[in-house]
Amino acid sequence: MTFGEKVKKARKEKKMSQDELAKAVSVSRRTITSWETDTALPRTRAVYETLAKVLGVPLNYLLSDDEAFIVDTAAQYGYRGRKDAEQLVADAATLFAGGDMAEEDADALMFALQNAYLDAKRKNKKYTPKKYRQNDDSSSEAK
Repeated sequence: MTFGEKVKKARKEKKMSQDELAKAVSVSRRTITSWETDTALPRTRAVYETLAKVLGVPLNYLLSDDEAFIVDTAAQYGYRGRKDAEQLVADAATLFAGGDMAEEDADALMFALQNAYLDAKRKNKKYTPKKYRQNDDSSSEAK
């Protein structure tokens, strides 16, 4: 079941309209529609938590491991990190498509890929050429 299907099912069980849910979560009705049609996901873990609370469902029900990875990566590395994480998840899903791998093995492999990605992001330091670095010592000497 997709995130959107879970939201829609939980909303209907609560007998809420999209407008009521949107007000309760402090987002627009359009946002709720995009979630329910799986064209978008909440951007932060806090929104997932609020949504779960309003719908009366556990956070884990809404937030799969892959979605948690994407949200956490976005929180740490911004928009570009989110897009990279989404691409990694999509590529891994393609890798597993039609295979005979046991679900536990596929989960373990996905977990290893996600950890490798995060390790690489942490170790990857942006290189700034010396002439563009801003040092307080060099600016005070110039005066």
